[in-house]
Amino acid sequence: MTSTYERPPAPEVFNPLSAEALADPASMYERIRTEQPVFWHEGLGTWVITRREDVDTVLMDWKTFSCKGNGSGIPVPDQFESVVTSDLLSHISVSMDPPIHTEMRRVAQRGFLKPVIDALEPEVVARANRIIDRFADLGQAELMEEYCLELTTQTLMALMNLPDSFEQMMRQLRDDHFAVLASGREPMEEPRRTQVWTRYTDAQLRLREVVRERRNSDATDLISVMASAKNRDGEPTLSDERVALHLCEFSAAGTDTTAQGMANAVIFLSRNEEQLTQAQGDPSLWARVFEETLRRRPSAPFASRQATRDVELSGITIPAGDMVWVALASANNDPDYYPEPKKWDIHRDEPTDHYSFTKGRHTCLGQPLGRMQGTAGVRTLFERLPSLRIAPDFEQDFLPLVMLPIRRSLAASWDDSTT
Repeated sequence: MTSTYERPPAPEVFNPLSAEALADPASMYERIRTEQPVFWHEGLGTWVITRREDVDTVLMDWKTFSCKGNGSGIPVPDQFESVVTSDLLSHISVSMDPPIHTEMRRVAQRGFLKPVIDALEPEVVARANRIIDRFADLGQAELMEEYCLELTTQTLMALMNLPDSFEQMMRQLRDDHFAVLASGREPMEEPRRTQVWTRYTDAQLRLREVVRERRNSDATDLISVMASAKNRDGEPTLSDERVALHLCEFSAAGTDTTAQGMANAVIFLSRNEEQLTQAQGDPSLWARVFEETLRRRPSAPFASRQATRDVELSGITIPAGDMVWVALASANNDPDYYPEPKKWDIHRDEPTDHYSFTKGRHTCLGQPLGRMQGTAGVRTLFERLPSLRIAPDFEQDFLPLVMLPIRRSLAASWDDSTT
C-alpha cells in the first residue's frame, strides 16, 4: 500500500479474540463507536467500521465496496489445483459482485423460496424430534454438537435431498470449507493442510457427480434447482464445478451460523426466565426469540468488503484497494437505533431490523431457511425439554476464528422427569 492517508490505529480495547469479545462481540464497541468509529488494524490489514450508519453505507454500495477481495489470497496446494482451481475459488459467492453474483443468486434463489422452505418445516421438526430422542432421557447433553449442528446438517441434507450415506461428508465439509476460506489469513500447517484439502476436493468431486445426475431433474431440492437451470441457449447456467462449489458454501454457512444462533438463544433464554415463560405460553414469540438472539449476538461478527475508490466514512478517508470489515455486532447494538441495546428483549417493535444476514446485494441467500430452522429448532427443543437450561458451571468454549468465532460446546441439563 502506497497511500499517504492517515491510518488511525486500533483502540486497545479492540481484541476480537479476547474471552470477553468471543462471548459477547458487541462488548468491545460501546466506547469505540463514539470515540473512534473507523480505525485501521495493522495485524488484520483492514479498516474496521462500527457505526450502524457507516455499516449501512458499506453494505448498500457494492460498486464502492466490492466483495472481490474476499476470494483472493486462498492458497491452493499444487496437488489439488487440478480439482479446485484458484479461478474456481474466486467464484465463491462472498467474493462476487454483479453481474456474475446476480446470475448465481438467480439460479439458487428458487431453492430458498418461501413455499419451498415452508414445505420443509415439518421434516425439520421431525428430524429435530428424532435427534432429541437420542438424549432426552439422559438429563444432560452437549447441545452444540449433539443438537444444534446435527439439526442444521440434517436440514441441509433434506434441502439438498441427499441420502444418508452423505451425512458424514456433509458434517466434515462445514468445517473444511471454513478452514479453506480462513487459510488466506490463517495458514494451515502440515499435516492438517493436506488432510483438509484431500477431504475438500473429494467432497467437491462427489457433489459434482450428484449435479450431473440431476441436470434434467424437475425436483425442487436445491441441487436439482441449481443443476437444471438453463440459460437462453438452453445450456446449464452454472458448470458442475460452480454448482458444487456453492453447495460447499451452503454446507458451511447454512449449518454453522444457524447452529450458533440456536445455541445463543438457549443461553439468552436460560438467563431470561420471564421471556422464556412468555414464549412457552405463546408459540408466536419463538420467531422473535431467534431474531432478538441474532440481533444481540450475531453468529458472524464481521462482513468484509474492499474499497474500489477513495471514500470517506465518519471523517476518515479509506484509500482505494484497502479491505474494510463492517462490525455487524456493533451495528446491531448501536444505541442510536436500539433502546437499551444490551438488553435481550423479544418484544422490540421491529424484531427483524438487524444486520445479522447483512444487507443489500449480498443479503444472505439462505435467510428464509436460517430463520425457519432456527425458530423451529429452538421451539422444538423447549417443547420437548421445557426445564432445559445451560449447565450452572457452563464455560464458554470457542474456536477463535476472527471472522466467525465458532462455539464448540454448550452444556445443558434438565429435569428428565418432564420429558
